[in-house]
Amino acid sequence: MKIDLHCHTKQIKSGDGEGRNVSPELFREKIINANVKIVAITNHNAFDYGQYTVLRDTVADFCTVWPGVEIDILGSNNKKYHLIVVANPENAEAFAHGVSALFGGKNLETCKLCLQEVYDNLHGYDVIYISHLHKSPGISEEDRLALQQLVGDPSRVFGETADHRSLGVFANHDFSVLIGSDVKDWNHYEECSFAELRLPVESFSQFCLLAKRDNVVVDTLLNKKQAHELTASPYKNVMFPLKLYADVNIIFGQKGTGKSEILQSLYQDMLSHGVVCEKYTGSERDEDFGDLLSNRDMDRDLTKTGANSCEAEFAAIFEWCDHAPTLFTNYKNWYKTRENNTNKSRMKITETVSLGDPNLPAFGIHAQDHKNVNAAISAVERINVDAYLAHENVAMLRELLGRLQKSILCNLQTDIIEKYAHQLADYSIEQIKLHADKNSDTLSKPSSCGFRDFAIGRLKLRNAVDCILLNLVTPQQNERVCLGELEDKGKIYINKRYRMLCADSKTAEFDCGIMGLRYLVGMLTTIRKDIFSANLATTIATFTEKCSETNVASLKSFLGLSKQIVLDTGDEYKPSNGEKGILLLQQKLDKEADAYFLDEPELGMGNSYIDTNIRPRITALAKRHKVVVVATHNANIAVRTLPYTSIFRVHQNGVYTTYVGNPFNDQLVNIDDPQDVRSWAEESMHTLEGGKEAFYERKTIYESTNN
Repeated sequence: MKIDLHCHTKQIKSGDGEGRNVSPELFREKIINANVKIVAITNHNAFDYGQYTVLRDTVADFCTVWPGVEIDILGSNNKKYHLIVVANPENAEAFAHGVSALFGGKNLETCKLCLQEVYDNLHGYDVIYISHLHKSPGISEEDRLALQQLVGDPSRVFGETADHRSLGVFANHDFSVLIGSDVKDWNHYEECSFAELRLPVESFSQFCLLAKRDNVVVDTLLNKKQAHELTASPYKNVMFPLKLYADVNIIFGQKGTGKSEILQSLYQDMLSHGVVCEKYTGSERDEDFGDLLSNRDMDRDLTKTGANSCEAEFAAIFEWCDHAPTLFTNYKNWYKTRENNTNKSRMKITETVSLGDPNLPAFGIHAQDHKNVNAAISAVERINVDAYLAHENVAMLRELLGRLQKSILCNLQTDIIEKYAHQLADYSIEQIKLHADKNSDTLSKPSSCGFRDFAIGRLKLRNAVDCILLNLVTPQQNERVCLGELEDKGKIYINKRYRMLCADSKTAEFDCGIMGLRYLVGMLTTIRKDIFSANLATTIATFTEKCSETNVASLKSFLGLSKQIVLDTGDEYKPSNGEKGILLLQQKLDKEADAYFLDEPELGMGNSYIDTNIRPRITALAKRHKVVVVATHNANIAVRTLPYTSIFRVHQNGVYTTYVGNPFNDQLVNIDDPQDVRSWAEESMHTLEGGKEAFYERKTIYESTNN
């Protein structure tokens, strides 16, 4: 939940600017837009109780308002710093009197108070103290220690940093730090920086107990979160229960202590409960990226390229049979024997020729139209047409479809009658000739010289081959799917490429051998060239046999499938190993799931990228009440996400120990010995990213950057 414990609502000093003045209406609008749930009014050297009550009541249904004041303190060596004092809202009216007494008769523009008088006047109103830390005008280390000593309860003393980066560094070092809006212009309040509480509190008292790391309060707040009771197994036959929250859960510890195995077992247990899960393993990024570029999930869909499958054409080639012309000897024998039988010579039908198939180009069209209209009628019958059309229109639609079906069928029947009438006439003539020849010692005149059937057969074969070869040269098609984004390179895409077999094709694009496919294309070209040669039947037989061996029956086998990584410009790009991990992790985190399991996601990635890209994504998932489990060595992930559960693994003297805890009470408890308790902060610094030295080194770098 967002909180803002440094918020101005009035121009008090000349340097404040008029933008700090806010009306109740604007205050409500901006608080809601920024989704701030707790706000403290902390104007310079003054507290207006009347304004406080109005603003408090204005947002009472959405946000809690606490009373406060920002005071100019004169510290050691006459160095000024700002100190914010925020009081329990139950004491708001009394606090207002205390602030008035503190500043009575003083020039609010120039006055500087000493720390002791501030404490003496305000500490009785149940307050917390927030000094500028790493932010001008900031408190010195000497004055910070003096403040803590005076207050006596370190849980009541906080520091305010200038930005989230320094906030994270100080938090890593166990400083109690916050960040507030310090709003300059209420028109831009949503753009300010805010602190976020990982555990949502309901009152000022609860906030103070949480700051004190009161175990009862921490457990109470944690238990408000949805949790999953699961079983972890770091090694075979070793199992123990763990509670995972619908938030960030971290597994960390020494190498070789079974962190990955614990994460894997939790993942499997979560799956067994029917929870939708996504999993990423940093060490497997190369293999996973290879799977990402596999074409196994691509359909060999020829419509992608606009090519026809040519199944009918392949079938025509496989079934092709040459029609041999009638031998000239048959004509000679007919002529020699035609006078052998006087009765037969009077049977002129024995000298008739075949009618042949009628030229019916519309036959195929009518047959397809009949199939289509039947399918259309069936489709309409499956629709509740009455829900979309008036009754008379429904009747008209069905009548028109019926008329269309009947008309097409009539034309098709005419075609069929004519086609089979010719076939029946030819069959009858052949049968008469056979009987006449058998009983007359003669040979009838051949019904056809056979050349027509011979030529038509080979021309049909050439048309089939031409159709296949034409569809083999359809242009390639590409489909882009956004994979992720890389710094300095912009969006990165997976390009799905669909292309017919070509000179640049690779073996991996096809299910069957590419050399076999190239051989078949060569055979088709040979068939086309030798369409009227004498050895065509032999070539066809070889082609048919090769297709049978490679299970090729259409152009579907010739469609190549592949994937490439491309930039926005369309240029192909080869990502580095680290970039592969970045892209894969982005893809996993962008998928919609209920739980996410990440095993060392930081591998191959720079700390800056992890902190500015990966950590915010993990935090965003937690805000959506997703279960996020991360096995990591990275402090930005393990510490700055403020995990609800931290699982710490230790191996010492051959014994493995599991500690479970959280940063809110700074405890890690041995699951087998509740008396064995370690500090979450100490173990985090000791174990993560090179230990305590790495934490302090990062602190020094960040401080020098901000100075």
